[in-house]
Amino acid sequence: MFTFGRDKERLDPWSVIRHALAVGLTMGAMIMYIYPSIRATSLMYEYSMEYRKLTEMKERNKALRQRLASARSLDAVERRAVEELGFVFPAKGQVVIIAKK
Repeated sequence: MFTFGRDKERLDPWSVIRHALAVGLTMGAMIMYIYPSIRATSLMYEYSMEYRKLTEMKERNKALRQRLASARSLDAVERRAVEELGFVFPAKGQVVIIAKK
């Protein structure tokens, strides 16, 4: 532990390179081993978000189809035109019928 009075040992450059290479390869192997599980977890989160969006879009599509079906009813169209849009029926003199020759 104490180095007082002892000669320092010189490091062989090749030994340092081998150790650095071993550490680098070990870290690379660890990353290659762990990355697929990290990517799989990320993809599962992405899938769940997209699935939730799809479910919401299906619900919205269903609501829009119901609204479209109710809007096709002529009574519903007439009621909406009169109540919401403020349309009024024309007076007797306001209607002009153009006959085809």
